[in-house]
Amino acid sequence: SLRNEVPGIRLSDELLAMVEREGAGPDKGRARFLELAAMQVAVARGLGFAGVYLAGQRDVAELDRVLSLADSYGTNDWRDMVSEVSFPERHPFRLFEAGDRPHLASDRSAPKTKTATASLSYRVSRRVHQFVFEPGSSGFATGQRAYERIESSALRRPLHMLEQAAKVPLFGCKDCGDCSLPDIAYLCPESQCAKNQRNGPCGGSLAGECEVPGMPCIWTSAYDRLKPYGEALTMLEREPVLQDHALRGSSAWANTFLGRDHHAHQEGEGPTGHG
Repeated sequence: SLRNEVPGIRLSDELLAMVEREGAGPDKGRARFLELAAMQVAVARGLGFAGVYLAGQRDVAELDRVLSLADSYGTNDWRDMVSEVSFPERHPFRLFEAGDRPHLASDRSAPKTKTATASLSYRVSRRVHQFVFEPGSSGFATGQRAYERIESSALRRPLHMLEQAAKVPLFGCKDCGDCSLPDIAYLCPESQCAKNQRNGPCGGSLAGECEVPGMPCIWTSAYDRLKPYGEALTMLEREPVLQDHALRGSSAWANTFLGRDHHAHQEGEGPTGHG
């Protein structure tokens, strides 16, 4: 992170101390780490998750060990395991208030940002999207008809250059061709997120900051922008974004109006989407 390379995860002092302590053992802590993985599986099950992703295991035997241990726990044992697998940073941002049990949240919202009004740039972007790029709007229908004609004309490249001339200074556009600006409150994940996170914040953000020094977390910024509209707590209530890398270097506006980007795929039919 200090070299501005792709960041990994953030370790709290408590977690780092535990890893170093267990890693000093004869098996370099492997048995304990497998046990902790099994506890995490049990906690995930207890919280109602349908599945878990297990990574970093060296062979099938280790995977079997983790799953067998998880299966051996009682139905409610996970509640007592939460504190063993929780290593929070100090003063973390919490979307919900703390619950009655350590490290578990309640169902009471606890937003901590203080944004009262949205910025002018966000309000303008939101309005333009509503009247031009929103499927069903008159602007979208006009754009769709125009780009159907432009697609095979000499205007295709000049209009793409015009699009970039607008989007690069306004949003830091990287010409991905499958635009996620409307997914993240008109913030570009390619230029403003070290990991191009299009489906929510990673585990490395803390107190609104990325683990890459000097970078704000794009999702905290999106939260601030959406809060005045009452949409901060529902910003991820949508289908996951599956970016189409085959569209890179092509016109995102054309891909929106002609139904080639991920928005059209989410709708499931026809040339619909956002830009």
